[in-house]
Amino acid sequence: MQPNLPAGGKTLIYFTIDNHDVKLDYYLPPATSGNLPAIIYYHGGGMTAGSRRGRGFPHWLYNHCQQKNYIFISADYRLCHPTTALDQIEDAKALFTYLSGPFQSALPSQLTLDTTRIAVTGFSAGGFSARAACVYADPKPAALLTGYGSCGDWLLDHWTTARPPTSIAGMVDLNAIPQLLADKTVVSDDMPVEGGVMSNRFALTVRWELDGTFLDGCLGRPGLGAELNKVGYEDRAGKIPEELKPAFLQLFVDEKYPPSVFVHGTADEVVPDQESITHYEQLKALGVKTELLLVEGGGHGLVDFSGGFPPKPAKGSVEAYNRGLEFIDEVFGSV
Repeated sequence: MQPNLPAGGKTLIYFTIDNHDVKLDYYLPPATSGNLPAIIYYHGGGMTAGSRRGRGFPHWLYNHCQQKNYIFISADYRLCHPTTALDQIEDAKALFTYLSGPFQSALPSQLTLDTTRIAVTGFSAGGFSARAACVYADPKPAALLTGYGSCGDWLLDHWTTARPPTSIAGMVDLNAIPQLLADKTVVSDDMPVEGGVMSNRFALTVRWELDGTFLDGCLGRPGLGAELNKVGYEDRAGKIPEELKPAFLQLFVDEKYPPSVFVHGTADEVVPDQESITHYEQLKALGVKTELLLVEGGGHGLVDFSGGFPPKPAKGSVEAYNRGLEFIDEVFGSV
């Protein structure tokens, strides 16, 4: 077990495909009986890296589940290259199918999971899996919370054009790109080396961002970003190949979408706050319960490194997350 993880977690395989196992960890609350809600956590990592057990594990979210007697679930998903964002959609669907079936038998005899009260959360690239669950999963999540979450608007120039390196680009070795691309091993649990923040698989994301080929890499379609960039933002949806449209989740937001709360820093250079703003405005126009909690001056990850390492929470982020948790509690209370 990683030293940064709470005690008591148990690991299960929730999906096996092509002999590859995709896993989750679950943590039970103090309650020993009852039909309990759950909160799912999807990690970030640029779509290409990360793990359910990584350094970004949200202890504040786990602690809330312990206090409220919610089951906490941290789930892996297949990472881009050689698999794609379309495979991550299948993983999200598979997770909810598993939770509503086999997972129940893994719980102590007096406990059950209330499948009408499952909230899904996603941070950075984990926002894709969380949002995908809201569109495609059955049963549908009861609520969504994203933190600096991606994939609220994949048609922005930010994703279709080349851009300067971000503050986290220096953490990887871009010389390893040919080797990473040549390796066709499916990966869903990508822990960094001891003491590291992320593995060098994240170099794929950095390369794609520098080249304006992020969408190409995530969807396995060379030239996609350049093709979309030939037209203005308003016309891009019409240029998406039909077989890739399911990955552009903003196209499938409707009045049946779960209540959603978005936490995002206004100075995020990695995932622009427009991602959350677009999604919030869509839901508001549809009459879906939603809140947008912008953290003024907050960067990606909503942490402040000015005082050294480990970083402190960005000013205003704790209050925003606390409100996000209250939002989930309110939704659970109304079901």
